[in-house]
Amino acid sequence: MKYEIKQNCQTGAVLIVALILLLLMTIIGLSAVKGSNLQELMAGNVRDKQVSFQAAEAALRQAEEVVNGAQTPNVSGANVGFFEERAEGSVSSYWTQEYLWYQGGSNYSVLTNINLQNTFQPPRYVVEKLDVAYIPGSDGRAVDVIGVQNAPEILVYRITSRGVGLTENSIVYLQSIYRRQ
Repeated sequence: MKYEIKQNCQTGAVLIVALILLLLMTIIGLSAVKGSNLQELMAGNVRDKQVSFQAAEAALRQAEEVVNGAQTPNVSGANVGFFEERAEGSVSSYWTQEYLWYQGGSNYSVLTNINLQNTFQPPRYVVEKLDVAYIPGSDGRAVDVIGVQNAPEILVYRITSRGVGLTENSIVYLQSIYRRQ
């Protein structure tokens, strides 16, 4: 009886398959890391935008409190940030591109005393007194018996606020029309 010894001929196919699988798993892992980094950046940007929005909202509320205070605000230009109606004030590009909001622009806007620790700059606001005419019957009465000469003074203001988020690149502008109560 003759025994034959067979030699195993290995061509390395398992090694090639294993290397290909390892390469695929590495690519999948890297794309998952890249995706999570992108999601983290997006979440940070959303947070930054929310902080700037909240800062602008806080400035808007503070300006409304000032306007509704015991004394009517002086809009003759003597008070910083309080003006008569500006013709360009109703155009949004004026507030975002032309108006001076920066620290050096303190002669033009009111720097709030709101202590927001996460903002790049404190929020600011500007108040404009709008020229509003009294329309007889507009106060809810069906017939106006008083007449226009005895019309109550209607004080309406346009308040524009600017909030900066965690970075200087996140800026929100808010505007409201506010009637003094």
